[in-house]
Amino acid sequence: MKVTLLKHRNKRWYAIEISKNDKRLKLIKAISERKWSRTHKKWLIPENENNKQILISISKPAHKKNITAKKAQKHQALILKGNRLRIPFYPTVKGMAFIKSLSYWQYNDAYKHWTIPFSNENLNKLKSIWKTQGITVNVIDQRNTKIKPKFKYPKEYQRHCPIEVKQKLISLRYSESTIKTYTNMLKLFFTHHYAFKPQEITNEQIKAYLRYLIQERKVSESYQNQAINAIKFYYEKVLGGSRQTYYIDRPKKSKYLPTVLSQNEIKKLLEHVKNIKHKTILTLIYSGGLRISELLALKLSDIDFDSMRIHIVNAKGKKDRYVPLAKRTKQLLTIYLKKYNPEIYVIEGLSGGMYSSSSVQKFLKRYCIECNITKNVTPHTLRHSLATHMLENGIDLRYIQHILGHSSSKTTEIYTHITQKGINNIINPLDQFDF
Repeated sequence: MKVTLLKHRNKRWYAIEISKNDKRLKLIKAISERKWSRTHKKWLIPENENNKQILISISKPAHKKNITAKKAQKHQALILKGNRLRIPFYPTVKGMAFIKSLSYWQYNDAYKHWTIPFSNENLNKLKSIWKTQGITVNVIDQRNTKIKPKFKYPKEYQRHCPIEVKQKLISLRYSESTIKTYTNMLKLFFTHHYAFKPQEITNEQIKAYLRYLIQERKVSESYQNQAINAIKFYYEKVLGGSRQTYYIDRPKKSKYLPTVLSQNEIKKLLEHVKNIKHKTILTLIYSGGLRISELLALKLSDIDFDSMRIHIVNAKGKKDRYVPLAKRTKQLLTIYLKKYNPEIYVIEGLSGGMYSSSSVQKFLKRYCIECNITKNVTPHTLRHSLATHMLENGIDLRYIQHILGHSSSKTTEIYTHITQKGINNIINPLDQFDF
């Protein structure tokens, strides 16, 4: 096999001379961009970095002038927040075949890296493929890395969010959580541009601030979107500016697959929890598919023991819905209410009032460690797990959509990419051929 560079029809190509009996010919033909040149009597592949890496992996040894194969090296792969595995190097032909067999794989052409849903099974499979190719990979887990702390400005430079912002948010009936988020985001934004009045900040300065958040503080896409929403709200709703004047590009939303626990893991977790209050909290979240905010806002009047349902009031998107009350949840609730006797909310703090969401997150993490559950589990993981388990048990997707309170069925359809039930029973047409 011989590889050279040539110019053909005003484009640069890798020209490949290879024997018809060479087994590597199948790998060349598998490249979608390849074509046969009658003029040169060679296979042609467009010259780019991706094709170069493919040819390096195919050719043993690679061509001594134009494509030089490096010795086996150590590479790094990253486990990102949102349970994605980023592979910033060419993963070999076999590795590519495995990656493309998965749902939600992506290739970033700008930064030349692949991302796939992370699981130990996927990682171990890739490692075994790379091991046969003499490639060792160091995996860095970035899921628990925190956002770089914001720069602390001196007190004389710190700015407050204008009072009219909060008044406007209240008049438009935004939630308390949104009001808190927007005012905090705007406080940071105005402090960053402390030398200017809010009305004097230009569109270019807004974009420069967003670049600072992304490149220096390395914030998440969600944080970035919240900052954009807050800034746009101030200039469009409070100051009455036009949308076109203050238009800001948004990040492309990544298609992450949520982390879910298996039914055995849920059972193991709930059996391990002995504290009746903690057990009631986790059972309510899982059995009702509740968001953490919905659980904390749940009042005693929202539980209907007679009709066996829970009324979720003013949830995300200002929507109400009913979710079924499981029999075992009812039994547990009865025991819990007799012991703790809450006054207004189903789950209350030590001094009354709403329970703390951070407390739920902390004791859930602790119980998962004690149960040897290594997945990155949050209260929302229990909600994702219920939807997946209901789908596996044959519940129609429309009912799952209603229970979770999704506006669009497309949001609920993500769980079809997680469950393997039904997929494992599909008969491949090839298996029906007799040859």
